[in-house]
Amino acid sequence: MFFYHLFIQLSFSYLGTFTFGLFINMPKKALHTSSLIGMLGWLLYWTIYRLALGSILANFLAALLVGLLGIFCSIKKKMPTTMFSTGLVPLVPGASGYQALAAFINAQTTVAVSKTIHVAMVAGAIALGYVTAQVIADVFYRKSRPR
Repeated sequence: MFFYHLFIQLSFSYLGTFTFGLFINMPKKALHTSSLIGMLGWLLYWTIYRLALGSILANFLAALLVGLLGIFCSIKKKMPTTMFSTGLVPLVPGASGYQALAAFINAQTTVAVSKTIHVAMVAGAIALGYVTAQVIADVFYRKSRPR
């Protein structure tokens, strides 16, 4: 049963990233790589979340992985790093945002505020993870560049 769930998680995270890349008209030579990066980021998120370490930490580490892999692939493929940022798509807290909005509409103020704060924290963790990857790459590049 575990491998069935793993297969579902991997295939849908790949397909979600792939279709988003198609939607924004991403170049074909970056589409497959970006989808693999999104799948690996989701796999890390899903593993950490299933280990009950929290969704904030899971999103941060997954975004960090997506950022580092995106930078690595941008160097290898000689493309802008932003081509591989679509790997963040599976991490976006869409369901939580929907639940927060539904709670606001149904006048469940306490639940709505709680969900909204959670969405903001997850979005912040994703942004912080991605920026941290860029900072790590910048520090590494400065040390490896000859003066």
